[in-house]
Amino acid sequence: MINRKKAMPLILILPLLMYTMITIIDVNIIYAQAEKPPEITITAPIGNPIRPQRDGVVIAGRESITVRITIKVDESSTKNWTGIEVLADGKGESPENVTFTPITDSNPTIEITDLAGNILNRSNGGWIGDEAHFYIPMLKPGEICNLYYSTGAPQSIPKEPVYVNLKIKVKLGADYDWQEIIKTIKIIKPPILRLYIVVGLTLGVFAALILLSKIGFFEIYSTLDLVSMAMIGATMVVWVQILGRQFVFPITDRIPLAYNFAVADIPYVLLLITAIALVKKPGTASLTLFVYNIVSEIGWYGINPLWWAYPFAQGLPVDLYILLRGQAIFTDKAIFFKRSISEEEFEAARSIPGLRYIDGFIVGLLRGFFMQTSLYLVFFPNLFRLEYLWEYVFWWIVIPWTIGNAIGGAISVPVADRIREAAQY
Repeated sequence: MINRKKAMPLILILPLLMYTMITIIDVNIIYAQAEKPPEITITAPIGNPIRPQRDGVVIAGRESITVRITIKVDESSTKNWTGIEVLADGKGESPENVTFTPITDSNPTIEITDLAGNILNRSNGGWIGDEAHFYIPMLKPGEICNLYYSTGAPQSIPKEPVYVNLKIKVKLGADYDWQEIIKTIKIIKPPILRLYIVVGLTLGVFAALILLSKIGFFEIYSTLDLVSMAMIGATMVVWVQILGRQFVFPITDRIPLAYNFAVADIPYVLLLITAIALVKKPGTASLTLFVYNIVSEIGWYGINPLWWAYPFAQGLPVDLYILLRGQAIFTDKAIFFKRSISEEEFEAARSIPGLRYIDGFIVGLLRGFFMQTSLYLVFFPNLFRLEYLWEYVFWWIVIPWTIGNAIGGAISVPVADRIREAAQY
C-alpha cells in the first residue's frame, strides 16, 4: 500500500501538472495557427460565377483566358502577412511547344476582400517579360487576395489534348523563399462534330423551308399570321435588347437564383405564347424566334449564319407540340392531331379542366430546356470556344431555367388569351 503521507504531494501536484499540459497544448495550437501559411489556389479559366467554366480546360482558338490566383489567410491566424510577391507565368511550357500568349496590354489586377466577398482594396500589378507581377503590402487574417491576369489561348494544337504548364512563383514575405506552383491546363480542339451539327441544322432547316415553300406549306399562314409573328418577334427584341439589357436584367441578376430560374425571361415567354395563341399553326414558334434572332443580329451582334439554327433548335420541339394540339392549343378541349376542325366538333369535344395551362407549361418547358441545352452543348463551345462545367450548368441553369420557363408559360396563357380576344374584335 502507498503511504498516504507520501501520496498527498502527488495528489496535490496532479491538477497543476494537468493544467500545465493543457496550457502547453493550447500554446502549440495557437502557435501552429499563427504560423500556418496562407492557402493558395489557382483557377483558369474563370468567367461569370453564375455560369462557371471548367477549370483547367481551354478550347483552342479562344481569344483569351483569365487566370485567378487566390491567397487566403485563415481568420484564426494571428499573423499579418507582409510583402507578398507573386510572379505568374503567362506563356507556359509543353512538350509539343504549344504556349499561351501573354496579353501584356491588359493590367493584372489585385483585389483584396473579406470572407463575405466585400472588396476592401483594389490595385494593379504589372508585367515583367512574360510574367504578371503582383506585390501585396499586407494581408490580414480573414482576408482573401485574388490576383487576375489575362493570356491568349493557342489558336491550334497538333493533337488532342495538349497540356500546358503555367509556373506560378510565390514569395510570402522577405523572410521566406520563393515557392513554385504548377497550374496544368488541358488544351482541346473545338468540338467539330457539334460544329457539323450546327451547320447541318442550319442548311437542313433552310433547305426544308425552300422545299415547303415550293409545295405551298406557307399558304397555311395568312398575311395576318405573318404580320403577327413579325411584330411579336420585333417586340421580343425591344424587350431583351433595349428594356431588358439596359434596365431590367442588371437588377434581376442581383437577386439570388433569379437568373437561374429565368425570372426576367417571363415577358419573353409571354410574347412567344401570345404568338402561338394568335396563329395556332406549326412553325409559329420557330419563325417568331427566327425573326427575333435576325433582328438582334442586324442591330446588335452582326450577321452569323451559324446562329440561324439556334431559334429552330428551341422552336421546333414547341412546333411539334403545336402540331399535336392544333387549333385546340391553349384551350381545355381534349383534341389532338387535328389541324382544322369545325366549330360544332370543337364545341362537342370533351373538356379537361386546366388543360390550357398544361399547354402553356409544356410550351415553356420545351423552349427553356432545348434553348439552354443547345447553347451549352452546341453553340457556346463552337462559336465562343467556351467549355462550361456541365455538371453545374445542367443542375443549376438548364433545369431551373426550364422550370422557370414552364411556369412562365403556364401563367402567360390567360394573358395571351385576353390579347387574342382583343385582336379578334
